Amino acid sequence: MSNLLVNRCICHNKTFTEIKEYAEQEEITEVSELQAMDFCSNNCRMCEPYLELMFETGETAFEPGAYLKAVSK
Repeated sequence: MSNLLVNRCICHNKTFTEIKEYAEQEEITEVSELQAMDFCSNNCRMCEPYLELMFETGETAFEPGAYLKAVSK
């Protein structure tokens, strides 16, 4: 695994671990719900596909481009 992992929403400065914990606490299951609450993934949205992977896999750190690999399966 690469040393440079994608593990945060840079616009909101929140790690995927923090986001996952919040989502579990609030029973949120989709990125759009987090966006509607202005919690993360509202500005550049570069983290959106990784957050979708987080919801699918439960992981909180990804190799760059990991969502492309998931789409191509």
